[in-house]
Amino acid sequence: FKKTTRQNEIMLWFIGLGISGISELSDNTRNVIKNAEVVYLESFTSPISESEKDQLREISNGEFKIAKRWLVEDGNEILENAKNKNTVLVSYGDPYIATTHLELKTRATNDKIETRTIHSSSIVSSLIGEVGLHYYKVGKVLTIMNDPKSMITPYNTIFDNLLWKTHSMILLEYNEDKSFFLDPKDALSLLLDAEKIQKRAVISEETFAIVASRIGKDNQKIISGKISNLIKKEFGESPHSIIIPGRLHFT
Repeated sequence: FKKTTRQNEIMLWFIGLGISGISELSDNTRNVIKNAEVVYLESFTSPISESEKDQLREISNGEFKIAKRWLVEDGNEILENAKNKNTVLVSYGDPYIATTHLELKTRATNDKIETRTIHSSSIVSSLIGEVGLHYYKVGKVLTIMNDPKSMITPYNTIFDNLLWKTHSMILLEYNEDKSFFLDPKDALSLLLDAEKIQKRAVISEETFAIVASRIGKDNQKIISGKISNLIKKEFGESPHSIIIPGRLHFT
């Protein structure tokens, strides 16, 4: 992003807040948000505090709206505004980690709407470095939902990653409408239950795992150990992620 960018043109901006939120925004990024006629804050990929919503609202001179999942997935309102107004979509992490945002960018391009992007840090890359693992050894990223019937896919993904000796990064379900974030110990219990059904020796209470909470925040915490011990822990407020390491490098 260069200072020479013409910020008052009609276009659709995709802006990432990074993993630390509002505090990561540069002066140039703040100016883009300040000069926008419509600012959407996407609120469904990660929890965002009321204080941070208020801070972003104060930066915005234009119309400020909280964008729930359905609004971004539908996309029509955002795209219609972007045809006539300088429009911004703000999200946590990096904008294109969420496939919903990438689809919206594609639709905007097809509609001849100019798009610009301000990238930022993402949990997908930051988490691995914080726990001391090597990013090039990360396998397919997976999500665990609070539904035993949906566990076959994450179970199989962990199995495949272990075959390739790569680390399994596990994201946990977040439901903004119900203010629900799946607790790590419940996610680990779901994996143990899936093992009882699948019986492929992928997961056990002896499996070593890492639970990372609130990465990028002042109160971040990283706890590792056997699953038998982790399912007894309290991890505090969300967001949380889990890593099941594959083959470790000697460092």
